[in-house]
Amino acid sequence: MKRIMWSVGILLLFASVTALWYFQFNSTSPRMNSIGIMEKTEKGSGEDPEARARWEWKRVRSPYTNSVPENIRAKELAFAQSIPTKEEFARSSLQKGQAAQLFTWTRRGPANVGGRTRALAIDVSNESIILAGGVSGGMWRSTDGGASWTRATSLAIDNQSVTCLTQDTRSAKTNIWYYGTGEYSGSSGSGVGAFYSGDGIFKSTDGGVNWSVLSTTSTGIPQSFDNFFDYVWNVATDPSNGAQDEVYAATYGALFRSTNGGTSWAATRGGSPTYSPFVDVAVTSAGVVYATLSSESTTKGIWRSTDGVTWANITPAGFPSTYRRIVIGIAPSDEAQVYFLAETPSGGTLNHSFWKYTYLSGDGTGAGGSWVNRSANMPAFGAPVGDFDSQASYDLIVKVKPDNADVVFLGGTNLYRSTDGYATTGNTTWIGGYATANNVSSYANQHADQHSMAFLPSNASVLFAGHDGGISKTTNNLASTVSWSFLNNGYYSTQFYTVAIDHATSGNNVIVGGMQDNGTWRVNSTSGTAAWSGPFSIGGDGAYCAVADGRTFYYVSSQNGNVYRYTLDGGFAEATWTKVVPTGAANFLFINPLVLDPNNSNVMYLAGGDRVWRNSDLSAIPNFSNSTTAVNWSQFSNAVLSGEALASFGIGKTASGGGASTRLYFGTDVGNVYRFDNASNTSSTATDVTGANFPSSAPYVSCLAVNPANDNEVIAVFSNYEVQSLFYTTNGGTSWTNVSGNMEAPPFDGSGDGPSCRWAAIVPTTQGTTYFVGTSVGLYSATALSGSTTWVQEGASTIGNVIVDMIDFRTSDGLVVVGTHANGVFSTNVVVSTPRAENTLPTGYVLNQNYPNPFNPSTTIRYSLPERSHVKITVFDAAGREISILRNREENAGKHEVQWDAKDAHGISVASGVYFYTLTALGEGSEVKFTRSEKMTLVK
Repeated sequence: MKRIMWSVGILLLFASVTALWYFQFNSTSPRMNSIGIMEKTEKGSGEDPEARARWEWKRVRSPYTNSVPENIRAKELAFAQSIPTKEEFARSSLQKGQAAQLFTWTRRGPANVGGRTRALAIDVSNESIILAGGVSGGMWRSTDGGASWTRATSLAIDNQSVTCLTQDTRSAKTNIWYYGTGEYSGSSGSGVGAFYSGDGIFKSTDGGVNWSVLSTTSTGIPQSFDNFFDYVWNVATDPSNGAQDEVYAATYGALFRSTNGGTSWAATRGGSPTYSPFVDVAVTSAGVVYATLSSESTTKGIWRSTDGVTWANITPAGFPSTYRRIVIGIAPSDEAQVYFLAETPSGGTLNHSFWKYTYLSGDGTGAGGSWVNRSANMPAFGAPVGDFDSQASYDLIVKVKPDNADVVFLGGTNLYRSTDGYATTGNTTWIGGYATANNVSSYANQHADQHSMAFLPSNASVLFAGHDGGISKTTNNLASTVSWSFLNNGYYSTQFYTVAIDHATSGNNVIVGGMQDNGTWRVNSTSGTAAWSGPFSIGGDGAYCAVADGRTFYYVSSQNGNVYRYTLDGGFAEATWTKVVPTGAANFLFINPLVLDPNNSNVMYLAGGDRVWRNSDLSAIPNFSNSTTAVNWSQFSNAVLSGEALASFGIGKTASGGGASTRLYFGTDVGNVYRFDNASNTSSTATDVTGANFPSSAPYVSCLAVNPANDNEVIAVFSNYEVQSLFYTTNGGTSWTNVSGNMEAPPFDGSGDGPSCRWAAIVPTTQGTTYFVGTSVGLYSATALSGSTTWVQEGASTIGNVIVDMIDFRTSDGLVVVGTHANGVFSTNVVVSTPRAENTLPTGYVLNQNYPNPFNPSTTIRYSLPERSHVKITVFDAAGREISILRNREENAGKHEVQWDAKDAHGISVASGVYFYTLTALGEGSEVKFTRSEKMTLVK
């Protein structure tokens, strides 16, 4: 094994020090599901709360600086505009007399599972209109009270990291909205120091339908500290100022004020070193402004102003000396009463403080204001998850019921309500987040980690809550037991880490996927609006998952290598479960790799820190055990790494040289790649196949993509910024070629503005091989790899420029599935060449994508019949009008094809555009055995 110059301990210590320089994290609490499996939340665990952040940082940091490049999100989005879309590439190829196949990407959901929602508001002029923003899913808008949602931001160019939202509530100005971007702490697309920064403040003047960035808040020029508006905590308008469009922005380090709707800004608090990372702002209906800045700066504390220019420090005597985020809750029914909720590691109760302020007179200082410390009455329902916890300011919110100044809602991991403003402990009720049973289960139709709240303007008892599971609504927030309903009805904002399908069953529709803080869910439908089932009761962060051949078993995992095996019943519900973690395994990554052997899906390979574990028969492990197991597990004793950890696996279905042994590749967190040529023998010794031309700075090997038909062909993916990302071998790693091509930006040594590459897939097709790469700015493909590979963007208008963390595919029918981090799951079908004896009949009906597509002047449509059938192939235009019947006759079982010359039934050439072709196969008695349609594009 290759040795490195530093140990894992030293490297992780450096990561932790770097982490603490940027953030302070807190522990989170465990979760329990209905069958008794304990799991913990997305931030890590009580023993290691920085686990997720450190893992994210490790795989995206620049190895040269040990930090993520400043403003890299804006830079890579700009760079992505230089890469052609597949449609652009196809048009260009057709003009040159060449063909390029277009794939149609279909949304697969989940329509009923939402992602982390920090921004939420109800339109005061029409309360059927709701706006909500995901931290990496963009801005969404509903016009029917949450029954359905429409994305309001561009997938291609708008920054999707929405953190806060406000409406100008003046009667003539309600069409004006603002949202801020950039999640300073907690972004699961970033990590420790991995700043997926925002891009300033966006403004809408048509009720939130369309948005554009305020140029005064976006520089686009990264510097050592580029822009306060890279991280916007809150935005607020002054509803009392009829003469000016007065807007406040609480950003990293400063409170800014604009009197012209964001055309220009001036710092009115903070803005000079040393900065306060945490800032908040709130404005009363009379224009009184309250602001808070964390304790790092000279302008720290709690401030009050009547004009946004002159400020009075009203921080109460006895307030803890160290405080981080302080959020503000003004009582709408009596705006002289204001509540302040703070994370105070040096004091308070449960590391938090809660104070009530009442304005009396003057500037509000001294005798002009009255303070009451109610920290002792913070919600404290006991372990494991009943006590108030903001996870180090990650989830922290206070809101006051609009018609009653004593009804106050506090949000951390849980949501709580007090009917006396927490003057006592006896009037506090636990109403959301974890279940009140305090057994780490979930509150019905609510979700842990509260970030935003909004009351219905016409009825203060109706409350909407934004959390890590999307959006929930209650119609009676004063009920003794508050009941909620989810509003995730097409609010596609879930953040997938992983996806998996059944590789053995052609045509099967099952998809399984692991999501950030939402566990692992499943679906058995091709519809993008179908409800997904789940989560699997393991909960937590959904990590690697796998589906055994024929769906005999499902394997799901949560953070830190917690792996379970499930079976499902006929209703697609959990039937049996058991833990399958090997006894003695340790040092798992936060999202820890596993892979099933494609030749025997009862065999699993599992990463365990510095070594590989193998289970020779997972089916033998008894059901219903929540303990580790030694059954059939063994480790590769001759392949223990030194100073590095396993980060990825790659495995092929066809053994090299025609042998029966499984070849297994594995990559590490410091840039090395190894290969087992006989992975069925745990006494094997791994061969070091690290490329001499690999990046020399210890990057993270996030994926090893192996051609299922030839395990000598592999793509190694390095996910860090500022390294060359993609290397390719056709000889099992003896030599490697850098195939990053146009995925790199000048300078082409990797230090440019190119994206973070996360995953790759090699999909053999009848037209050759298609190579896919998932990146931090979308999905890309190529049909040939070389030192100057041309990558093109897939699904630019559907998948968009969001993070694509994983790709899975099936060779038998060409299904390709991609999991995005904030836009759900998409799939397509490519035409796949499956080795088949010439005299072997097809096993099912298949209608392939036409080729070429787009086309001019003609195209070929291929299809397969498993039995003799009456076949009708019809071409329709985009309006559904019949254009031509290409085939209408009896045909024998087998493979067939038909050409279309772009002419209608009368022999007249048709115009350029989108057309559809449908195959209908009839059996005896005219029974419809199969029908399917595909889309094709004619370009003249």
